[in-house]
Amino acid sequence: MRMTDAMRAVFVELLVHGPLSRAEVARRLDLSPSALTKVAKPLLDAGYLREQSSDGQKGIGRPSQPLQVDASRSSFIGIKLTAEELFAVRVDLAATVHDRFSLPLPDHDVDTIVEQIAQAVRRLSEAGDVAGVGISLAGTATPGDPVVGNSPFLGWSHVALAKLVEDAVGVPTVLNNDVRALTAAQQWFGAGVGHSSFALVTVGAGIGCGLVVEDRVVTGRSGGTGLIGHLAIDDRGPLCELGHRGCARAFAASSAIRRSIATTLDRPELTFDDCLELARQGQPVARRVLDDAGRALGRVIATVANVIGPDLVILSGEAVHMYDVCADALQAALTRHTHWTSTPVRVTVKPFTFDEWARGAAVSALQHLLLHS
Repeated sequence: MRMTDAMRAVFVELLVHGPLSRAEVARRLDLSPSALTKVAKPLLDAGYLREQSSDGQKGIGRPSQPLQVDASRSSFIGIKLTAEELFAVRVDLAATVHDRFSLPLPDHDVDTIVEQIAQAVRRLSEAGDVAGVGISLAGTATPGDPVVGNSPFLGWSHVALAKLVEDAVGVPTVLNNDVRALTAAQQWFGAGVGHSSFALVTVGAGIGCGLVVEDRVVTGRSGGTGLIGHLAIDDRGPLCELGHRGCARAFAASSAIRRSIATTLDRPELTFDDCLELARQGQPVARRVLDDAGRALGRVIATVANVIGPDLVILSGEAVHMYDVCADALQAALTRHTHWTSTPVRVTVKPFTFDEWARGAAVSALQHLLLHS
């Protein structure tokens, strides 16, 4: 249905913060009771909002029945592309995952991946129609642009992925950078709820950052924000794959940690998790490498916090479980590099699954289609 700006404001407030009483919604949005009634009525009539049961409570006058979004009213599909696999989820309006699906990617041919995406959409649409499809991937992509500007892991440049998928499945399709999509999910349905400014730092194959400032996800020119992976940490440090000495990625990316420990110990069979276990056991090389990684991440977080002054920083990503091993080093570096006039920002760790990345893609589609249609 078509929504006015006032209807969108009421719907989003209840979607993110509801259920809320009518009086509380009116107060938050600076609406009169009569104006709220006028705005809410078409949303109630269309089934997007409903009145929460008063549970038989008795009182003087008409009972106040909180308003809430009927999350089952619409569904969205979110798809996260990695270099090797496609992860897909079907969510409701509250971003609750109801179904999931994954496929290996046989290659990076655009037509092949479009067909894989279409297969996932058809599979997850069996339960009913979907309002939109969101796709996230590492690289330059924004919800307002149907073209992937650049995706190094997939080897793509200027690929009109959203249009290709929309033509294949007949459903509005929205693209986003994967870290920014995950940030959007945290903003409306995760640890970022209630915070007008926060940062999301991801650690895994790379180091990424999503930013929310004054309640807006920061996109930047051509989607170029949060590019912290090659932030200089120590010019005496190890080399990254681009030849930068001592950047954040060279210290803290999971592949760099594994490579440093496995090479030094001459144990090429070691996995990243093996390296974490060695560090837990106090093996000197592993311990040093993980402490260095923790210090690098602490400096990165401090730099982000010094620039935007967030309420909190959410730490996530496929290698976030390393935090348990390097937390002390990270916190010490965060304290050391935070500006002397500021208190070190609070860091909260968000456990990671690839389904969460796909959920973020679905939320990107939800946000874009709701706020810009």
